[in-house]
Amino acid sequence: KDVHEFLAQLALISNVDAEAAPAQTRDKEAVNLSTVHQAKGLEFHTVFVIWLTDGMFPSSRSLDTRDALEEERRLFYVAITRARDELYLTFPQMRLSGGYGDVFQRPSRFLQEIPSDLVEDWQVRRS
Repeated sequence: KDVHEFLAQLALISNVDAEAAPAQTRDKEAVNLSTVHQAKGLEFHTVFVIWLTDGMFPSSRSLDTRDALEEERRLFYVAITRARDELYLTFPQMRLSGGYGDVFQRPSRFLQEIPSDLVEDWQVRRS
């Protein structure tokens, strides 16, 4: 299996509960995959927050009302405050979309709210 197959299978598991993991598992050096909701109240050495594009985070459903957008902003705050030492905020520039091919992705509006002196911008290019 490759990484894509593994992640696809993992996405199908709807009731993964980070809190249910034994304490000794959480304390070891390991990769922990969780939702923002599952990470509430927890802290990790390094955190990667992925898919930070408008339409994903914040979700497209939250763009309809101010209250829903503010709830997404609170979730974003939870996500970025889980890191003890290192925080990586990532987004794809392009996404494969059904019959449309590659579609340009706009970075999450929440990224623009982070003070620029706290950001180290990395550009990853294909060779």
